[in-house]
Amino acid sequence: MSDTVSKLGAVNKRLMGLFGADQKTMLAFRQLSETTVREGSVSTAMKEVIAVALAVAKGGDDCILFHVNAAKKHGATREMLVEVLAVAIEMSGGPGTVYSAKAVEAFDGL
Repeated sequence: MSDTVSKLGAVNKRLMGLFGADQKTMLAFRQLSETTVREGSVSTAMKEVIAVALAVAKGGDDCILFHVNAAKKHGATREMLVEVLAVAIEMSGGPGTVYSAKAVEAFDGL
């Protein structure tokens, strides 16, 4: 098992721990998440790539990994991710560059 896959497993384990602590909030959050990324005029893959870019701008390691995995599962390509990450870098500078590199590394590791 790759390090990236292990890290994703740890993210999911933490989320399940929070679900155990507060099911009502986590069920509501899951419904919001599922509603937000539903297919529409913007594809689910692109919405997940946008979520990666936002996680990059916010510096959220776990969110980057979670949404890279979802983007890849929905058919996002590495090229699509890299193009959108260029916007995240433009908008967030040096930190965005570092977190964008983490996102590409996660994509390659999954």
